Amino acid sequence: MKKVLLTTTALVMTAGVAAAEVSMSGKAQVSAGATGNDDMALETHLDLNLSMSMTADNGMTMSTAIGYDSGNMVDGDHYDGDETAGWGATTSAPSLTIGYEGYTITADSTGVADLYNGDKNSGNLGVAGSMGDVSFALTGNIGGDNTTVAGGSSYSLGYTMGDMTIAIVGSDSADGVINTDAMKATVTYKMGDTTITASSDDKDGVETVTAIGFSTVMDSITVAYTAKNTETAGSSVGDHWDASIAYSAGALTASFALDEADKSTLKAGYDLGGGADLFAVMVNGAAANGSEDFQAIGINFAF
Repeated sequence: MKKVLLTTTALVMTAGVAAAEVSMSGKAQVSAGATGNDDMALETHLDLNLSMSMTADNGMTMSTAIGYDSGNMVDGDHYDGDETAGWGATTSAPSLTIGYEGYTITADSTGVADLYNGDKNSGNLGVAGSMGDVSFALTGNIGGDNTTVAGGSSYSLGYTMGDMTIAIVGSDSADGVINTDAMKATVTYKMGDTTITASSDDKDGVETVTAIGFSTVMDSITVAYTAKNTETAGSSVGDHWDASIAYSAGALTASFALDEADKSTLKAGYDLGGGADLFAVMVNGAAANGSEDFQAIGINFAF
């Protein structure tokens, strides 16, 4: 079951009691696609979210949500499927987010998102906020013996100085593996329509990855390139790289990406208006035997 993103909404106060707001949103998708040598298959997907929020007299806010997620969907350049369908509240506890004067606390007994890898969880309590140009976030655990991912912790620290941004994230349960330390530092500098990024990613049991890249916007076209060094014996910056070009004009979007392994990804989308959009994606060379090649076309409906 996918995590449901929480939303906090300003509410109307009546007679000294916070008026709660309930909202519902969702997304449906139908697609036809195939991976590897499989025949073309039709897939459908529904993602339905119900959120509730309130504001107390002292300005404190609270929000929570549950969701229904079912079927297979095209997500990026692969299919993302849900093993079981049903309302999130029936299989896991909901997340609660409390906000006050720019600071937020997130509590989730099943785990909050790890700040190094947001697809994994670490701890069951998160705190975030900012002080001037410095932003911070922490995740930790209340209870437990710290021998599971739910007992892990992570952190992030960011600093903005003019056109330069410095960000550091780390975790002691990197990628969902407890007692695996990781830290990534990133420096970003913006010069007009061009952004330059340099980073170093160090994780236990994996070679440190250093990278430098840029992206630049020219009217409706965005070009990006990143060179990486895995710091293995004899390696150098440029042994691994990612390049992409994207186009956006009106309702049409299109992009093409290529890497050093000759994996290519071609995407296109067209906004039909009213919450509907067409999409197409084609991936080639994702594996030596072509087993991860992927093609799909479909339509999304947002409501």
